[in-house]
Order: sequence, then C-alpha cells, then structure tokens
Amino acid sequence: MTTADAGRRPEGAEPEPPATAARAWGHASVAAAVVVLMATVVPAGVARSATEIMLFGLGLAAVSCALNRHRVISAFAWRGLAATLALFAVSTAAEIPPNLGIGSGTFARIESWLDIAAYGALVVAALGQLAAGRRRRDGEAWADTTSLLLAAGLLVLAFSDGVGGQFSEKGVGAPLFTALVLVVCIPLAMPDNGRSVSALALLAAGALTAVGYGGPFLSGVFADLPFVGELPQLAVAGLVLAGRHPSVARLGLPAASAQQVTTGRLLGLCAALLISPVLLLLVGVRDGGVGYVLAAGSTLLTTVALWRLASMNRQREGARAAAAASEARLQLLLDNAADVIAIVDGRGAITYISPAVESLLGRPPAEYVGRHAIALADPRDQPRLRAAVAAAGEAGSMGAGFVDTDIRVQHSSGGTRWVEVRISGRIDAVGVEGWVVNFREVTDRKLFEEELRRQATTDPLTGLLNRTAFSDRLAAATATIDPAAPPAVLFVDIDDFKTVNDTLGHAAGDELLVTVAARLTADVRADDVVARLGGDEFAVLLAEADGDRLRDVADRLLAAVRAPMELTGTTVSVTASIGGSLGAPGDTAERLLHSADTAMYGAKRGGKDARTLLDGLPRQRG
Repeated sequence: MTTADAGRRPEGAEPEPPATAARAWGHASVAAAVVVLMATVVPAGVARSATEIMLFGLGLAAVSCALNRHRVISAFAWRGLAATLALFAVSTAAEIPPNLGIGSGTFARIESWLDIAAYGALVVAALGQLAAGRRRRDGEAWADTTSLLLAAGLLVLAFSDGVGGQFSEKGVGAPLFTALVLVVCIPLAMPDNGRSVSALALLAAGALTAVGYGGPFLSGVFADLPFVGELPQLAVAGLVLAGRHPSVARLGLPAASAQQVTTGRLLGLCAALLISPVLLLLVGVRDGGVGYVLAAGSTLLTTVALWRLASMNRQREGARAAAAASEARLQLLLDNAADVIAIVDGRGAITYISPAVESLLGRPPAEYVGRHAIALADPRDQPRLRAAVAAAGEAGSMGAGFVDTDIRVQHSSGGTRWVEVRISGRIDAVGVEGWVVNFREVTDRKLFEEELRRQATTDPLTGLLNRTAFSDRLAAATATIDPAAPPAVLFVDIDDFKTVNDTLGHAAGDELLVTVAARLTADVRADDVVARLGGDEFAVLLAEADGDRLRDVADRLLAAVRAPMELTGTTVSVTASIGGSLGAPGDTAERLLHSADTAMYGAKRGGKDARTLLDGLPRQRG
C-alpha cells in the first residue's frame, strides 16, 4: 500500500494486510469453498442467490485489489471485469423477489437485461483492450473489432429470438467468454510475464466458464456429472486468485522482441477457442432453428480469431527476426568502425555516439550522450564548428548533402586531437531529428601537413624564416605603406664568415650562424621579422619604423653580433655589415630589399663592422 493510501485510512484503524501470494491463495480457497457450499449445502432460492452475490463480491474485491494495490497495467480490461461482476451480482439479486413471490415476470425481464449489460461491459472491455496502443485503424484492426461485434450480435440474437429458457441464460455465455479469453485474458497473460500464477488463473477462469455454460447441453455422462453447472461460479475463484496475487502487477507488460510464442501456448489458445463452436454445434444439432445460426456464427468467429492470431504471430516473428538481424548488422558495423558516428538533435545535444569514440577521446559513449556537441571542440575551433553546422543546415535545405571541416577535439587526458568532421544537412526523420555527424582522427595528417609548411617556410639550421617566407611577409608589409610609419629592412651580412669555416670548420660555422640568429631575434620586437636569406646573409623587417628607430636597431644589431661567442671551445669575435632602407609609398618588396642589399655592400666597402642606412645620413663605423 502506498503512503497516500495510508494517509486516507481513518485514524486508529488497523493497517490493511499486505497482498501476498499466501493471502491470494487463501482468498481463492474461500471463494472455492463458497462454490462447494452452493453445490452441496445451500438450497435453491433466496439463500443460493445471496451466496452467489457474496461470491461476486469476493471477485469484485479481488479486481479492486488488482487495480488499487497492485496497480495493474491493463486497467481498462480490469475495470470491464469489475463492471461485469457487478452487473452479474445485481442480476442475481433480481432473482430474490420472484423467489419470494413478488413480480416474477418483471424481475425476470430485469434479470435478462442485466445479463445483457454484463456481457456488453465485457465486450466494451475487450474493445478497449484491442484499441490500446493502436495509432491507426488498418484492415487487421477492423478484423479484430468485427470479431467482437459478431460475438455481441450473437448475444442479441440469442435473447431476441427467445431461444428456450436455460439456453438463453447460459448457453450464450460460451461465445462471450471465449471472446473474454481471446481479447482480455490472453493479452493480459501472454506477454513476457512467464507462466505466472495470475496469468494461469485468468486462463483457467475463462476455460471453466466456457465449459460450465456448455456442459449442461451435452448428452451422455458428461452432462450428468456433478458440479458441471457450478464451473462458471468456480471461475470466480480463479479470478480472485489472479487479482490478489502479486504477479498480477506484471500482466500486460510489453513483450520483448526476442521472445517467441511457443507452439504449445499457441495450441492451448486454439483449444480454448474451439470450445465455443463445438458446444454450439451440438446445441444446434439438438435444438435446430436459431441454434444452427448461432453455431455457424460462432464457427466463423472462431475461424477469424484463429486466422488473426496466426497472422499476428507470423508478422510479429517476421518483424522481430528482420529487426534483430538489422540491429545486429548495424551494431556489428558500429562496433568495428574506426570512424565515430553521432546523432545531434535540434538543440545541439548528442543523442547517440558510436563506440569508436572511446578510442578517440578516451571515454565510453555514455559519458558523451546528452552533452552539447560544440563543447567537444577545442575552444579555438568552436566558432568554425558553429559555422559548419549552420552551413550544413543550409546545405540540407538546398540538397547539397553535407559539409566537411577539420577541427581539434578535446581528449579526456587533457590534450587535443585533430578530426575530420562531416556534418549532414538537417534531417527530420523517425529516430533522427537534427544532424548526423561522422568524424575520424587526422592528427598524423595534420602534423605532417604542418611539418611540410614549416619546412617550406623555415630555414632548417637556424629555425628562422627562409627567403621565400620573408618575401611573403615583406610583400604584405609593402602592399600599403603608411608614410608616418613605413616598414624598413635591414640587410645583415657576417664579415669574413669564410675565414671561420676555413679555420674552425663547418660545424663551428653552423654554430656561428645559429648564435647570430638568436642574437638578432633577441634585439628586435615581437612583431618584427628575422629571416636567413642564405649563407651568412640575414634580413630584418621592421613592421613600423622611422629614421631614428632604423638607426637604433642597426646599432644594437652591430653590437650584438660583435660580442664574443664560444665556438667549439674557442672564443671568437665576429662583425657584421648592415645595410638599411626605410620604405616609402610606392616601394615594392623587391625594391626595398634591393635598396637594403645595396646599402649593405656600401658598408662593406667602407671597412666592415658598420652600417649604411638609406635615410640621408652618412655611414657610421661601429
């Protein structure tokens, strides 16, 4: 019992006992004992009617337990059973006045109409069970509904044609309770609940009712057996056990796709459905007339039901097998794919990501589901990824298909990985509403491309820019020259470099070039550019300069090169000749570099260790 139920109990009242399996069997035993008393001790008349009402009350209490305490899933069908039991109880109460000699004709008609209402409640419950979960009315749904409407029509036909006394009251129960077994009990009992006590009790209740109503009309020994007429009442005991047993809470659970309906269970259902036409055929042979119509209608009903049952089973098994095979193939492909496949919804959240993500980013897929996809990218690349997603949305609307881009993603260890991302156009389909994203690691390719670019623009010995890269930077600087802050170039050539190579060796010469490159870089601003043009020639591009800055930088570079340095264990001092040129509007990269080169040769001719600047000032020795 829930906390809310406890809160509604009157103060001081005893707590309701738990609904255990033992108590369910106890209540069912009480109901069975009541049936035995009815058959052996209780005389016909008012006492029997009162006992039957008490029996129906036990059934109603069990249904209430199933609905309120066990919270059964198929509540609509159980409410239909409750209405059926309640109407049968009132119908039984209508038998009491005639037994007391009061209004026998009137109460007999009331009793008949209450029985009709009880069967109607049963049919409505069955129709509700059929309609549950259907999104559309197809041909198969119409066949199911027609089966129940045919059962209801047989009931109306039996009563309207006045088929003699006992048969009109009991014989008609066979097709109706067969419908109960087919549409109410079976859907409750046959899903993935195993052979639970509640499931078997419901099936037993339906079988007892059908046999009990049909038994009295069979000729021979079976018709004379005791208790045959009491079997429908004994079925209430089965209903009591089903409703009160804890296993009733599992009835109506959706079936798992992997479970198959066994042949034995299918044959058992077919046998239950065949009870009704067999009984009515015997009645039709005996009584004739409308009995033949009822027999033919019941046979048709059972045939349609069996055909539908076999058809549904074939379709379910075929769909299950196809879905299982397709899912297994897809899962196998995803588990063994090196690429990562993800589905991103319209809000940008990841709804699915394939197992390959663990080898790429270091965490299992479950830790990425629900996260925002943009957050996986390195912050430096998130704007580019957002632009790619926007372009993919436009590509999808124009039918282009997808957008490719390269981004860095964050690894769980803290580093980054380069990935090549392909983003589909926005999709609006069942199971996928958003984007399908495919990405693979391209870190090695990116590093290789970066190394190629570095080699193409970098001097391998000093690490400075090479002549090609320097020319590109100089061309960009001279594209538009500001007269107030023009660019300037310093051409640096080491004096007597060949002597160092000849006396100390080429290794010392290389070490000299590396040292000079470091000193030149240290004596300029971060936005200035230092390059090795080849051999012992260096160039410096000053982004923004004037005459004073050109002279200041040239003098500092002369002093930096002149400082002693250690080369292969020997202290060496070298000098440099520097030529400088200040840019002017209209200068090109080639002209500005040539002017600095020419000025550098002027410094060498003047005695070396000097600078010559094309700024209108005379040469100055260091």
